[in-house]
Amino acid sequence: MTEKKVIECTLTVLGRLLFASKEIDRLVDVGDFVLNSALYYALGFARGKYVNIGCKPDYLKETEKICEEFYITAAAPIGSLTHLTTTYNARSDNYAVINYKAQDDPNARFNIPRYGRERAINQLNKFKFYIFTYHADAEVFAASLPRYVRLGKKRSKCKIDYNIVDSEALNGTFTANHPFGIYDYEGIPTRNLISRKMRPTPLILQGTYNGIYIKIGETILPYKLIFLKNLR
Repeated sequence: MTEKKVIECTLTVLGRLLFASKEIDRLVDVGDFVLNSALYYALGFARGKYVNIGCKPDYLKETEKICEEFYITAAAPIGSLTHLTTTYNARSDNYAVINYKAQDDPNARFNIPRYGRERAINQLNKFKFYIFTYHADAEVFAASLPRYVRLGKKRSKCKIDYNIVDSEALNGTFTANHPFGIYDYEGIPTRNLISRKMRPTPLILQGTYNGIYIKIGETILPYKLIFLKNLR
């Protein structure tokens, strides 16, 4: 058994947080978790191209230099989330537009709704995630992290509070109970598996494994998670 400091992060939403986890007809629905892929970029550890045709970030290339230096988990909600549903209208700014019938709309094949509803996470909701530093001192690392970040499709403002906590590395059978990326761990679950399909990567919400694990209070996670390890 070994002990190590871990950075516990509390993210508070200060605006309307939206990211498209599901698109059902004309409803854009947000998920209940914040993926670690988004957190790597929000915290400034990965940066995409200024001009990105097709809006397809290269997660592997843009994190290859840091993926083994530290690991950021996905963020799980603290308590029940509250949501805000709004209506959007994406019509052009022309003085007059043609109101096509559905079968005659020339833009229908692009599957880009011009109006609909967005279900977003309301302000003051809180999430928790962890940062494991594999080489750097946790307190020094935490001191360099931003207190405010932009997150989601609308670049919503969020506040992050950092706290240094103790963790234990143990060996045996364990049941992970905090979300992490499905490609971030090589272990095979033996039972109690709960996953969540999200884009761009699914999450493991719970699963029983055998091996070394990290215990942070009541939180349990596999040992030495690496971002997108199974795809590298």
